[in-house]
Amino acid sequence: MADSWTRLLVLRFSSIGDIIQTTSVLNTIKKYFPDIEIEYLTLKKYESLLFNHPSIDFLHSIDAGTKIDSIRKLISSKPYDALIDLHNSVRSKLIRKKVPLLKSYYVDKPRKNRFLLFLNHKNKFPTDFNQRKWLHEPLIDLLPPDHEFSETSLNISEKEKNDGIQLLDKNGLNTKEYFTLIPGSAWRQKQWSVEKYIELINICEKKYKMAPVILGSEKDIVCREIFKGLSKNAIDLSGKSNLRQSMSIISNSALSIGSDTGFIYASEALGIPTIVILGPTSFETGAGVYSEKSLNIFKNDVWCRPCSQNGSFPCYRKAQYCMKNINTNEILINIEKLLA
Repeated sequence: MADSWTRLLVLRFSSIGDIIQTTSVLNTIKKYFPDIEIEYLTLKKYESLLFNHPSIDFLHSIDAGTKIDSIRKLISSKPYDALIDLHNSVRSKLIRKKVPLLKSYYVDKPRKNRFLLFLNHKNKFPTDFNQRKWLHEPLIDLLPPDHEFSETSLNISEKEKNDGIQLLDKNGLNTKEYFTLIPGSAWRQKQWSVEKYIELINICEKKYKMAPVILGSEKDIVCREIFKGLSKNAIDLSGKSNLRQSMSIISNSALSIGSDTGFIYASEALGIPTIVILGPTSFETGAGVYSEKSLNIFKNDVWCRPCSQNGSFPCYRKAQYCMKNINTNEILINIEKLLA
């Protein structure tokens, strides 16, 4: 069926990490059906993530308040062969209903399994479940029997890379070698401790002769807390660089370490050795990195983990053992593996 398609529309409206994960699906489609034109619809606040992506032939964006009828008109203006909904949100469901004649494929969110996991700590997920495999499920029957899932990817131009270097120079970077720290997240529960980050960063700076560069949003208070305990060689750009600038800085770094948050998935997609520290989230909630250059650090022996879809619930055991029990030495051992 897919062999006869000429144009697809893919939907994913948010957020940074989830949008990046969908690029694996785009790359898989292009791998097996290179003649299909892929158009992508997302929110304007995230569109720059996908600028110049080689698997996207046309990028559409809308404001968060755009009415469904306006989106329907946009979709109806072109002869799409199918719509692939990689969000399955209220908005995307309404869009699918508004274009009933267009063949739709969509992800089926495992809400029941997640409910059982969070409430009763009964894991009904397949042992090999992960976000990448789940995002491909709507297309499984369309792919060749011997298919392989593609890696995620993002595109940063040489000019952007050079601009990133210049931005670092302006902020006092005194070496070409640096590693990026992405310690923030939307929810504090997903953040490793400030004290352990400071210990880790100071050891890495001394051992590998690399300067630490901290990235994040202005809301990531943890970035400033960590920065206070670092050497004069450290740079804190949290809240000082936009999405593309942050990506360009990551693309030139030797290594990225951080929380389950958008920029850490950008690092993986840019082919940078990446370590993500997972606490209250897990593979079952959509967290985790998968490339050969990436590693997930987590505690399997904490019975209450995972406890929520996005790490938003306060720890009901108070101590948050899923993060507390991860020590600095574990991270150092895995850094050694990635940089070997």
